Amino acid sequence: MRQLIVIMGCLPLLAGCSFFRTRPALPDALLVREQLVIHSDFKLPQKHRLLEELLAIRGDLVAALDIPVSDEPIHLYLFDDAKTYRTFITSEFPGLPNRRAFFVEGDTSLTVYAHWGDRVAEDLRHEVAHGYLHAVTPNLPLWLDEGLAECFEVPRGYDGYHVEHTAKLLDLVENGSWRPDIWRLERLHDISEMTQKDYAEAWLWVHFLLHTTRERRVLLQHHLALLREHGRSPPLSDAIWQTSPTVDDELVAYLRAMAS
Repeated sequence: MRQLIVIMGCLPLLAGCSFFRTRPALPDALLVREQLVIHSDFKLPQKHRLLEELLAIRGDLVAALDIPVSDEPIHLYLFDDAKTYRTFITSEFPGLPNRRAFFVEGDTSLTVYAHWGDRVAEDLRHEVAHGYLHAVTPNLPLWLDEGLAECFEVPRGYDGYHVEHTAKLLDLVENGSWRPDIWRLERLHDISEMTQKDYAEAWLWVHFLLHTTRERRVLLQHHLALLREHGRSPPLSDAIWQTSPTVDDELVAYLRAMAS
């Protein structure tokens, strides 16, 4: 579809497809909280703690990445029933994988669709982080976009530490089946190309840049600033490798230190 410039999704929901089906109605109960415009098909309290956390994430992103605050609305469509959600997604976006949540960037809109299920907090933190980022930064490299969202999908107070990704990568390192390869990540341009290992490595690189040295954090901030100003930037890997010829080893040592 032409209007789908960017689609980001969380983990798979259930397989299936739908043809020639009438499009279900979108949730219409409306709640506006700062940049978030929430449409739900169930009653959602104005001060729900998850909404408060989603609002706070914007401040966390601004502080960590030195990005401006946008007032562009991010529309959240929340479905209480999994079947209704699946029916809508397969009708509106045929051919796409089934996911618990989606972020969609159109020419003039930023939208999140999600099922209000057991992992909705993780899902919404991830997808709303995409919304905040895309509201101010064009042409984010896929791996960086996903790495940032993975950092901010964990509960606030964890400093972006992702237990599952840490365990997965450490296991791969110990059995000799993985080494960091940021150049390979930079060659990924479609979400369907990304495996769980890729999500984990993207998260690790971003966490490493944000939480080791001020110099590395500034590299990331400068990369995002160039994208905002010019719509393009040299590969972030170039800047990272200029800081150290042994950065791969340092990344693996950082992973081990976090795990311990």
